[in-house]
This record gives sequence, structure tokens and C-alpha cells, in this order.
Amino acid sequence: MFLILNYNHAMRKRVRAIICNGDNLVLIKRTRKGRDPYWVFPGGLVEKGESMKEALRRECQEELGINVKVGELLIKKNLDLYEDNQTEYFYLCESVGGKLGTGTGPEFSEYKDKNWGIHEVVEVPKDEIKNLNLLPEEVKALIV
Repeated sequence: MFLILNYNHAMRKRVRAIICNGDNLVLIKRTRKGRDPYWVFPGGLVEKGESMKEALRRECQEELGINVKVGELLIKKNLDLYEDNQTEYFYLCESVGGKLGTGTGPEFSEYKDKNWGIHEVVEVPKDEIKNLNLLPEEVKALIV
């Protein structure tokens, strides 16, 4: 007799930073082979033992090269990515140090130009956001 286990992964949490720099919004432009470029808010998975705010500070340091003050939670969005339930939390953040564009996370080194494609830290004028393929669309609509 075989026992088949269906591993139902616990809901994973992702955090995202909404960072305004003057009249610009700080985003990551992603370019992957075979896809049109798209833009996302910086952030990533909350690791075991981290609070959401700690994870967001770490992700902003890794991806952007800046330290952030994490403010209020603006949006909570449930997703179903790759058959894995996840929830994304979008926080308003303020840059409080570091130099934008100096991130050294894996997306800028070991994975660059591989499956993850190219990641570019960009500042986009707020009035141009409506013209971007900014994901997720529901969050873009709220920001615009």
C-alpha cells in the first residue's frame, strides 16, 4: 500500500515597498527572455524568524542598496503563484540612508541573466506609472 501525501504549503508572506523619491516612484524593471519588460515594487519573501518589517528592510538593502523606514501597511493581496498560496503586503516606505542602485542581492549577481532575467532599479515619474506594465495590476490601479 502506498501513502500519497499532499503537502499543503503554509501561506507564505511576501513584502513590497512603495517608495516615493520626490515625484518619482522607486521600482524594479524586470526583463526576461521571451517576455515584454515589466515593473514591480521592490521586496520579497519573509524568511523564517523575520518580522515583515525586518524582511522589507533586508530586501530593500539587498535589492536597492538603501535603508528604509517602514511605514503603514497600504495593501494586502492574496496570490496564487506557481500553485503556492502567498500573500503580499505593500508598505509605504521612506529611504533613510544608503545609495539607490547599489544593491548586491542574488538578483544582481549569481542569477543575473539566467532564469531571473535582468533586474534594473529605476525611478519612474509618478505621472508615467499609468503607462507601465506595473504588476500587480490591482496595486497599480490604486497607486495611479
